[in-house]
Amino acid sequence: MQEIPQSVDSIIETIESGGFEAFIVGGCVRDMLIGITPSDYDITTSALPTQIKSMFKKTVDTGIKHGTVTVIDDNGNHFEITTYRTENGYDDMRHPKNVAFVSNIRDDLARRDFTVNAMAYNKTQGLIDFFGGQKDLKKGILKAVGDPKTRFSEDALRILRLFRFSSTLGFKIERETKISALSLCKNLEKISSERVANEILKSLMGKNPNALKPLIKNGGLKFFGINTCKHLEKIGRLQNKETLRFFAFLNLCDCDGPAVIKSLKLSNIFKNYYLKAKTILFLNKKSNDSEIKLALSLAEPEILFDIIDYKTHILGEDISDLSIRTKRIIKSAEPYKISHLKINGNDLKNLGIEDKEIGETLKRLCEIVRQNPNFNSKEELIKMINHQ
Repeated sequence: MQEIPQSVDSIIETIESGGFEAFIVGGCVRDMLIGITPSDYDITTSALPTQIKSMFKKTVDTGIKHGTVTVIDDNGNHFEITTYRTENGYDDMRHPKNVAFVSNIRDDLARRDFTVNAMAYNKTQGLIDFFGGQKDLKKGILKAVGDPKTRFSEDALRILRLFRFSSTLGFKIERETKISALSLCKNLEKISSERVANEILKSLMGKNPNALKPLIKNGGLKFFGINTCKHLEKIGRLQNKETLRFFAFLNLCDCDGPAVIKSLKLSNIFKNYYLKAKTILFLNKKSNDSEIKLALSLAEPEILFDIIDYKTHILGEDISDLSIRTKRIIKSAEPYKISHLKINGNDLKNLGIEDKEIGETLKRLCEIVRQNPNFNSKEELIKMINHQ
């Protein structure tokens, strides 16, 4: 197991010196056990929030009602510290109505979602694992803590987290845990769109995006316009890029892309990417340089290279030659957009062309120049206009 960073250990030691227990807990312990360096470290403690605040110079009441205080050390590092607690009364399928602080860490770990996330650790007491999390971690199994129906009824987001962890960790899901999650997946309708979108994106960026398939087949995402899916395993062949993988996901789910993006409240980055990528799907192994240039005029080079990746790994089309030719076109600065023309709207106006015809004239000239870059001089373009 990896060592706890000194900055984290210092926080734990301070709490212990006050006569209380403190451990790192949850995902960071899981990651350390499998050799992944955690991105952050959550700390759980027997000390009450008021007691934590009295031990440290700088704190923020992040979620003090639920026992969470953020401690900021002298180096500006932030650490979320939460008092051992139990929860009940999940009225909205997400947030507990009642929280009670407890002094026993076992009670705190018992409220957590999966056994692999229900472990705690510090240097004084070592690994705390009441529910077989380390064993499940070694077996590569995701299993709910306690009764799975209870866990998923408390917080429906745990259903999405289950399939997300299956994808990101490459773990199998224990039978009863899976059955319970799928039987309650209709409750995902009550989870905020932003939360759902975040879990889907993380799943698609994992080792096994196909882990989402049972959830989709059982209607878990129908509330957001996703009803079917096919060949989601192919998404794992793509480069690790959210916009590309989500584009592929929407196509493999055969859904109304813009409508799903809207229902999930994703940013315009995803919408604009999707629309541009769709417009250049005409590219194929028979596409000539003029068609590549047309694609470059409709979408950024980055998206064009993504579509080559998509067609190769999702559709099984060998269009690798397009990548070579696209790079050559860009490197040689061959014109493909109206802005690349050696003539502009003011020039056309001076030639006596009416305002309403300027746009169409520039489009026609651009099409010609895409096919023959040698025509892209002011003199040649004016000749073409005069001969029209």
